[in-house]
Amino acid sequence: MSIAESPTWKLLEQRWDQGFDALLSEEKEAIALWWLEAETMNGTLNQFFWNGAGDLALIAKSGLERLDMPVTLRALQTALDYFGASYPVDRELRMARLEEIEGLHGADVFTPASRIIQDLPEDFVQAAVDRLERIYAQA
Repeated sequence: MSIAESPTWKLLEQRWDQGFDALLSEEKEAIALWWLEAETMNGTLNQFFWNGAGDLALIAKSGLERLDMPVTLRALQTALDYFGASYPVDRELRMARLEEIEGLHGADVFTPASRIIQDLPEDFVQAAVDRLERIYAQA
């Protein structure tokens, strides 16, 4: 069964329909990590940052930290470091910064970190869903 077919993910989707801001931090992290994987697998971290999913990059980072996913966290952090001290959560600002980064470092700047995540050294989305399953069972 895929993650999207699991009862836990279906419950998360129902809760998400009520609004992202009302979700538990663990739920937000699961969604952010799902987007990190989906966008990076479909393209690279550049695609993740460029699209609206990039709004969730810092939440994804938090999720990787809390789930103890050091390899994936290191890859994401390497990419985030290009943005400097303040990651632009606002998409328009982030897109402008991405163009600057690519101009300075080349279009493939995020490829090495992306390859690490694409190799899935840690199943971070499944770990996030497993954590939610335990939380939901306690509720």
